[in-house]
Amino acid sequence: MEGGSNFDEVLRGRCPPMSRLQYLLAALAAGALLAHAPARAAAPAACSWDRPGHDSFMGDVPAAVDRYKDIAPDVRERLKARMRAHDYDDIVEISRDRIAGNAGYEPTIRDMHFGQGRVCASVSRDRWSDEQRERALVYCEGTACVMVPTVCRNVSRIARVPGGGGGPVPPPGEGELPFDPPGAGAPTPVPEAGPFLTTLPPSLLTGVPAVPPGSFASPPLSFAPPSAGPPPSFMPTPPLFTLPPRATEMPPPAVPEPSTYAMAAAGLLLLSWWLRRASSSRRASSRPCRDA
Repeated sequence: MEGGSNFDEVLRGRCPPMSRLQYLLAALAAGALLAHAPARAAAPAACSWDRPGHDSFMGDVPAAVDRYKDIAPDVRERLKARMRAHDYDDIVEISRDRIAGNAGYEPTIRDMHFGQGRVCASVSRDRWSDEQRERALVYCEGTACVMVPTVCRNVSRIARVPGGGGGPVPPPGEGELPFDPPGAGAPTPVPEAGPFLTTLPPSLLTGVPAVPPGSFASPPLSFAPPSAGPPPSFMPTPPLFTLPPRATEMPPPAVPEPSTYAMAAAGLLLLSWWLRRASSSRRASSRPCRDA
């Protein structure tokens, strides 16, 4: 055959140099494609989930549902939309031997996602203690139920028990959900605190005299029930606060200027000089004349 002879010529090296170069380039291109292709190892059949949160799922949680090819595409799309909106059906409590929630579920967990996308067909939690509990959100569409544990986001699948009732709802406590349940509505507004006396019935304020607003004194309130007798004809007037008399302000004493002291000293010197002169004049006039 012609094709077989060409192949034999290639093996024997009888092809032209250009043909051998083309075969070499084709082989190199095929090797490069194989080297750049993502190596996907086969998923293990069974894994251990003895330490929840140790190998958390790091991928997109809603997109992980596309790995479940046995679920119809339209059902997968509805599940992904509800997971993005956190519109879950149930909050379950996972223990070593059971999964408890509002509905009944089988204890088996399967197709759990780990790490960067590794999927285990079945997982075991045989080494859990009797007291160990983990919480998870459950999204169901028909018979397909997807579970997302809050501790590790390991997307997995569980199955409902046909016609089975649910156990008690897990009490709130540690491990609360990081978001509010949908449909909870707006929080109830807290009424503002008002004056205490406005909430008292009128019967408790009987016998309390009316005090004008802004007064400084008010009588003590009496919360005793009113007496059976007639009301008093005279009600004492509450004492009013009297301000003390205002103190009379005294002007501060005047402080003399330095020039005042200088003028007083000059006046004293002038007076002393005048007195001395007058005294000298009197003594001179009282002396007898020597010529006489």
